[in-house]
Amino acid sequence: MIQLQCENCGKYVKAPQEAAGKQAKCPGCGHNIYIPHPDEVEELPLAPEDTEELRREAALQEERRRLDRILAREERVPAEGANPTRSSGLREPAGGAGTRIPASVPSGSGQMVEDAVIEYLGAMRDADFDRAEQVLDILRRNRAEARQIVDRLAVDQIPPPSMTRVPAPVYQGFLRNLRAQL
Repeated sequence: MIQLQCENCGKYVKAPQEAAGKQAKCPGCGHNIYIPHPDEVEELPLAPEDTEELRREAALQEERRRLDRILAREERVPAEGANPTRSSGLREPAGGAGTRIPASVPSGSGQMVEDAVIEYLGAMRDADFDRAEQVLDILRRNRAEARQIVDRLAVDQIPPPSMTRVPAPVYQGFLRNLRAQL
């Protein structure tokens, strides 16, 4: 048996040896597939993973996020009548994950709101819905800032470091879910 993958739909197809060298239709999508002879198929060697390149890429991503935060702070104009003296006490999250969630965030403290958004995304990633709900309560008190941060993260090509291993559609789904709840 020869096993190959349809280049159109990705479905794996098995064909008998006698079909080698002929064309066949994919049972999944009907696309014409060439069935190669076993000696035509060669395994491509994979290059070793370049850990130094991965480190450089992570450093560049972190630098990009740092610059984005600086630009966001420069663009932010405080709202009239904003009260920057609201309580900013911190409490340990119920999960005890080692991160601190602001009990309430002062108005105009974009970095603390951004940290809370990232904490929410991490809680969703870890399926820690109690922690996500706690952070969501904080974010609801800072809706406008939280929405701006969620919108920025949604269009940013580089996710936060804690979310790089989360598939892009799942990450975007977390952001849409958070935006809908704010």
